[in-house]
Amino acid sequence: MKLLRLLVFVLVFAGAASVASAQTAANLPRGNISGFGSYAVTASDGLDQGYGFGASASFFFSPSIGVEGGWRRTTFDLQPSEANSLSGGDLNANVVTANVVVRIPSGRLQPYVSGGLAFYVNGYTIDPAVEQQLRAFNFTSAETIENAVGFNVAGGFDFQASARLGFFVEGRFAAAKADTVGSLTDLATQITATSPGEQELNFFAVGGGIRIYF
Repeated sequence: MKLLRLLVFVLVFAGAASVASAQTAANLPRGNISGFGSYAVTASDGLDQGYGFGASASFFFSPSIGVEGGWRRTTFDLQPSEANSLSGGDLNANVVTANVVVRIPSGRLQPYVSGGLAFYVNGYTIDPAVEQQLRAFNFTSAETIENAVGFNVAGGFDFQASARLGFFVEGRFAAAKADTVGSLTDLATQITATSPGEQELNFFAVGGGIRIYF
């Protein structure tokens, strides 16, 4: 709740500041297409830090208010826990975001904040070493992490180097909770035990990239 209140405050402040500086925004681009890389500085318990990359597109209805759609892919080493009922492996999280963006139209350097929905499309594979150990004891495992809907908030700075090219840096927090299913099958008896669980998918990432303006 504190994070959401802070976001609302920043959005209101940025909107007010943009009105005061609107006379400097006549030449600001209406939209952009971006490509970027990122690094997850912190993540939920059970998720090791991971690298990522992605792309986004933004369109501004006014010098200060716009919308953004983005996609980012981040890979984590996932650790087993009682909560997630998994054996551990690699999680490839494809996070699709739909945000409202507020920027301060202050010339070449433009601070911004954004926030909205985050849809996680998750791909999970069990660690091959774990699979080998299970097979040595005549067991096999099948595990999944379901897709999930959450939210994301971000803040950063755009630097407009020219009419068509710019750069940006930002910090972004995304959060969701996904259902998990882990099953273990005894190959001798063909008896399968299934255990449901949950996995938090929260992470804070820093990143940067280029923007092509239009």
